[in-house]
Amino acid sequence: MKKRNFSTDLLEAADGPIIEDTQPPAELYGSTPSLASDNLLKTTIDGQECHLPFEVLEEIPAVVPHLNDSGISRMPFRCPVGGCTHSCSLLLFSMHISYDHTNVLLENLWPSETNTVLVDPNLSEDFPRLPQCHKLYLVSGKIRGFGEGKHRDKLPFALMSAKFTLHGTQRMILWITGPDAGVDRRQRYTMEAGRNDRKRLLPYAVAFSGEIVPLHNSQDGEEIHRSGAGLVIPEQQIASLVDRRTKLLEVCIHFH
Repeated sequence: MKKRNFSTDLLEAADGPIIEDTQPPAELYGSTPSLASDNLLKTTIDGQECHLPFEVLEEIPAVVPHLNDSGISRMPFRCPVGGCTHSCSLLLFSMHISYDHTNVLLENLWPSETNTVLVDPNLSEDFPRLPQCHKLYLVSGKIRGFGEGKHRDKLPFALMSAKFTLHGTQRMILWITGPDAGVDRRQRYTMEAGRNDRKRLLPYAVAFSGEIVPLHNSQDGEEIHRSGAGLVIPEQQIASLVDRRTKLLEVCIHFH
């Protein structure tokens, strides 16, 4: 009996009808190229359009709950502005800020919009631990059956900041405080601060994304830092971002 070589048999089989008769699955015929790249985030770098590895997801319209079904607490709370001892109700909070804290900016906003505000990091130098309120956002599209007049169906969310010391270094923390709908339905947001060179791919230096701090919770900056609910910027980085106090700190907010 003639002895066969395994490698020779394999080569002969590769040239034989076994390979030639193999057909690709029928569902591959007539297929079109994937359009997945059309859903990728696009940007322009050095004059050329590029796709980034981030997919753009379409927002699914959500059912806007009525206040009675939202779980939002209506218990009174202390005004979060440092040094203010006024007891507020959620219904009158926006009015209190606009009348008693006239230096605070008010802005109407939808969840799909972003808003930029300039913050002075040295505003609280005399009382650095006291929380400062920089802007009050009246966010639409989140609730029904709340408020009256121009504030109807607009939930108030305040942009806050304070300073604290950690390991011998002073740090600034920024956060958003607002109505609490419970842990499972607490409002989320993204905050970016400190614009870099506008030619760079990522325009902001630091960012935070997470849940708001409920109005009923402590507004102490150090406590908020320990809970991981704010954007922390070390003193040295602040000095760089504001170009040694010649500029204000640019903060961009986006509610989800």
